Amino acid sequence: NYYVKHLVQDLDGKSSQTLSWLAAHQDPKVIVHPVVVMFADLIWSRLAMYHFLLGRCYFLFAVCVFVTSQAVLFRHDGSESMEENIARFACRCFLYLASMPKLMFDQCRMLAMDIQARDLRWIGCIPTPRYLWSLQHAGTFLLAILLIIMFVQEPIFWCGVWTINEKGPLIFTQICEESRPIRNVYSIVSCFAMLLYWALLMDFTLFSMRISAFVLVCGQVLADVGLFALALVFLVMAFATAISSLKHGIQDFSGVDPWLAGLLQMALGMFPRSDYDQFEREVAVLVSVAVFVAIVSVFLLNLLIAQLSQSYHDVFEDMQGFARLNRAGTTAATLTGIRAKNWSRFLEGLGFEERLEFNEGDVGLAGGIQVTEPANANLVTEDAIRRYGGSTAPTMPWPQEHEEPTEEDRFDRLERLISGSSKAGSRSKGRVKGSSSQEASSTSDK
Repeated sequence: NYYVKHLVQDLDGKSSQTLSWLAAHQDPKVIVHPVVVMFADLIWSRLAMYHFLLGRCYFLFAVCVFVTSQAVLFRHDGSESMEENIARFACRCFLYLASMPKLMFDQCRMLAMDIQARDLRWIGCIPTPRYLWSLQHAGTFLLAILLIIMFVQEPIFWCGVWTINEKGPLIFTQICEESRPIRNVYSIVSCFAMLLYWALLMDFTLFSMRISAFVLVCGQVLADVGLFALALVFLVMAFATAISSLKHGIQDFSGVDPWLAGLLQMALGMFPRSDYDQFEREVAVLVSVAVFVAIVSVFLLNLLIAQLSQSYHDVFEDMQGFARLNRAGTTAATLTGIRAKNWSRFLEGLGFEERLEFNEGDVGLAGGIQVTEPANANLVTEDAIRRYGGSTAPTMPWPQEHEEPTEEDRFDRLERLISGSSKAGSRSKGRVKGSSSQEASSTSDK
C-alpha cells in the first residue's frame, strides 16, 4: 500500500505543491524513490498527460500545416497550378493569422509575468526574462521572430492576388519579378523555421522515460562534440596556412582558401580519392596532408569516442532521474491550468477515502493506493504491523510496548549463547596451541 494522499492533495483538497518542490530541488536521486515515482506517474497518467497532449495538439497541427506549405507544396522547377496555389495560400494564412499570433501572445504573457514578478537575469548589463533561459521557451521565441520575418518577406504578398506572366493569369502565385529579390531570404528563413518546429516537438519525449533520458544524454555529451569541432577547426586552419606557405606547383590549391575547404573535406571523408594523386609530385605537401589525416583519423576521432563513452557512463546513471524531473516540472505546470471540476473528478477516481486491506480481510487505513504483487515477490516472515486496542484519538498517549519473551525468543537466545560459547572455545584452543609451540621453540633453542 502506497499512502500518497497528502502528496497528491493538500488539506483543502487542492493539488499539492510536493511535485513542484521536487522539480525545483533538482535531485535525481529523490525523484526516483518508489513512492515519488508512484504518485508522480499517477498524476501524469490519469490527469496531466491528457491535458498536456490537448495543449500540444494545436502546435502539432501547426507543424503539419507548415510542412505542407513549405515542403510538400513547393516545387523546385517553378511549375505551379491553381489548386496548389490556393492550398498553399490557405496554409500560410493559417500560419500568419492563427499560429504566429498565438506564439506572440504566449511570449508577451510570459514576459509580462516575469517583469511583474521582477524575475530577471542579467547578461552583462542587459536584463533577460527568466523564461528565456528555458530552451523550449527560447526556441518558441526564436520561432515567433522567424515567422514575423517570413510574413514580411512572403512572396505571395509581393506578387499580389492576381499575376499575369508568360503562362497566363495565376492566382496566389509566388513567382514573379517583384518577389525575385526576396525569394532566397525567404527560403533560408523558412529552412531555419522548419528545423525549429521539429526541435520543439521534443516535448513529446515526456511520454517515454527511456526516450526522454536518451535525449537528455545527447544534450549532455554535446559539449564533448563541441570540443572536438573546436580542435578540428584549429587543426584545419593550422595545416591550411602551413601548407600554403610551402613552395609547390599544385594549381588547384594555390592559396589558403582552397586548402581550408580541402582539409575540411578530408576530415569529413568527403574529399575525392582521385584528387589525392596530384599530391604525389610534391613530397612536402604529401607528408603534410598525411600527417593531418593521421592526426584527425587516428587521434582526434578515437579521443572523441573515448570522451563520449566516459561522459555517457558518467551521466547515464542519473539520466532517468533527470528525465523524471523534466516530466515532474511539466506535470506541475500543467496542474496549474486544470479546472477544479476535473481535479475533483480525478480525486474521486483515486478513492482515497476507502480503507485499504493489509491482507485479505485485514482492513487497514485509508488515504492510499493499493498495488498488487506476486506472493513470492517480497516474503514477510514477521508481521511489521503492531495493533493496539482502545481509542484512536490524537489526544490519547502512545501505548507502551510490553514484550513478553516467547518460546521462539528463548530458543533464539539459547542458540546465540551456544554459538558464542563455541566461538570462545575455538579462540582459547588457538591460544593454547600458540603458547605450546612457543615453549617448544624456546626448549629447542636451549
